[in-house]
Amino acid sequence: MKTKPRRGLQDMPTHSSLTSEAENPQRRFLRVATLELRKSLCKKMRDVARTRVAEMERKIAELELEESRLLAGAQVAHPAQQPVRAVPSVTSDLGSTGRRGLTLKY
Repeated sequence: MKTKPRRGLQDMPTHSSLTSEAENPQRRFLRVATLELRKSLCKKMRDVARTRVAEMERKIAELELEESRLLAGAQVAHPAQQPVRAVPSVTSDLGSTGRRGLTLKY
């Protein structure tokens, strides 16, 4: 014997299908509310990013200031000293093997 299938909430006829989605004011209000929430979230993320950028700029300025202080202190300590550059000198001594011997003087 075959029994009739049970009906659920989806099978009950309602009047909700008689109105279109565009005319439903509740849906419009919910859509506007979600857009406002997303907008406020984006603004908060933008503000956090701006504070992070400002903090990075402040740290960079501190590092540059410390670097300039160190360089100024190094120039005061040794004003006449130039950086020493090693220039190799090449001599053309021919050895017994016939190869050119190179000596580097520093």
